[in-house]
Amino acid sequence: MTSHPTLAVLGAGSFGTAIATALARGGNAVTLFCRTAEQAEAINRTRENARFFPGHVLSPQIDATADLDAVMGAEVLFLAFPSRAMDDYAGRIANEARRDAVVVNLIKGLHPEHFTFAELFRRTAPHIAYVALKGPTFSRPLFLGEWSGMTCGADDPEVGRQVSALFGGGSLALDAIPSAKSVDIASALKNVYAIALGLVGSTGPSENTTFMAATLVIKELKRLLDALGCHPDVLWSFSGVGDILLTGLCDTSRNRTIGLMMGKGIPIDLVRSDFVAEGVRAVDALEAHCGQVDTPLLDAVAEVLHGRQGPAHIFERFGTSV
Repeated sequence: MTSHPTLAVLGAGSFGTAIATALARGGNAVTLFCRTAEQAEAINRTRENARFFPGHVLSPQIDATADLDAVMGAEVLFLAFPSRAMDDYAGRIANEARRDAVVVNLIKGLHPEHFTFAELFRRTAPHIAYVALKGPTFSRPLFLGEWSGMTCGADDPEVGRQVSALFGGGSLALDAIPSAKSVDIASALKNVYAIALGLVGSTGPSENTTFMAATLVIKELKRLLDALGCHPDVLWSFSGVGDILLTGLCDTSRNRTIGLMMGKGIPIDLVRSDFVAEGVRAVDALEAHCGQVDTPLLDAVAEVLHGRQGPAHIFERFGTSV
């Protein structure tokens, strides 16, 4: 990576725009890839991403485009599109990106075949340096420059340091884990356990119950992370405890909201809705990979999501998860 690398963010949604803004605060020029030419033209003309951040002027360091070929030559590619599109983009990156490119994955989730996105890139594009950058970061506070934290997971610590340095001078704090896989897994686990805490929260529990449940979640997270061969420090990183506390205890979290809705008997479509699909995919992938690990809370979420048990089943598993 050069001292002033060319940067592209693939995905002009709320999080992609927020990351592009954080990179611009670090003094970088950033190309923001949009799905449509209309969106790119509107951003360049009005200097706003009106759909997600109306009334907020974007940094002059950000330029939008809908030409994917034009951004494939960037030295660092930040991935911020929906997880369902990962296979298509990974294929394009493997064939068209620079041989020395760095991919920084911001997407939280698990792959149905390869389990982690780190493994997908290891198999699909082994020449690409893969970095997982994830943490307890809602897009709007990050966009507005409020202090936020993320974890940079990179198998090559020097590549991780170079990626972290791109945000220097801004309000984004980064810690580091020398394992991209570990950060991928930790950030996906929080989706599942946020559903569990949403189920608990739907009953209007006391503080005793809320924080007992949160503690049990952290205990189970540690067992799973250890069993899956993750770096021992990842639980205590922004992408570990930080992300589960944000996603599991804040009512603005999508996955917590799934649990809240199910716990209150509000019908949701587990198949068609993108709103819930991420958590469901993570549950199914984890159930297939965690083997003999004792995971009563994960098992309870799977039973409830698939309609085999009612929402109160989560409470029945508390005694077995201590």
